[in-house]
Amino acid sequence: MDNTVIAAWLGGLLIGWFIVLHFIVIGRSAGCSTGYACIIDKMHKKTNLFGKLDNFKFFFILGLPLGGLAHVFLFQGTWQVSFDMGMYEGILPAGTVIRALILLIGGVLLGFGARMAGGCTTGHALVGGALLNWSSILAAILFFAFATVTSWLLFSGFSIN
Repeated sequence: MDNTVIAAWLGGLLIGWFIVLHFIVIGRSAGCSTGYACIIDKMHKKTNLFGKLDNFKFFFILGLPLGGLAHVFLFQGTWQVSFDMGMYEGILPAGTVIRALILLIGGVLLGFGARMAGGCTTGHALVGGALLNWSSILAAILFFAFATVTSWLLFSGFSIN
């Protein structure tokens, strides 16, 4: 089956409609980092993961990987596990363990930063931007500025090899 690519403008419209409909139907804004933080907090306190669980957050977080898998099966037909990092192959170390450690540390730092900022890019850029919340707009600008600088550093010859 051929790889189907959806136009970026259509993806943007779908995300925008989702944010608006989500707020209308659920009555609160969308965001991922709060859901992950809730799950981690329950695991840390060793309480029942499903006791006093915010069903909305749980299913929102569960729906992200399941939605990705549904897309793969619907549009690509097959799925396979791969450690191919595409354009990042040239800048990440060759060793699988070291590569996994670097990606894990990066993920932890990303989560820590999202909690320090009071939300993730979904919450700040999409929802906060749509509501013209100036602190969210500033956070989103900083997220993208640092991502741009980091990408430039990584792909301009700076390497962690």
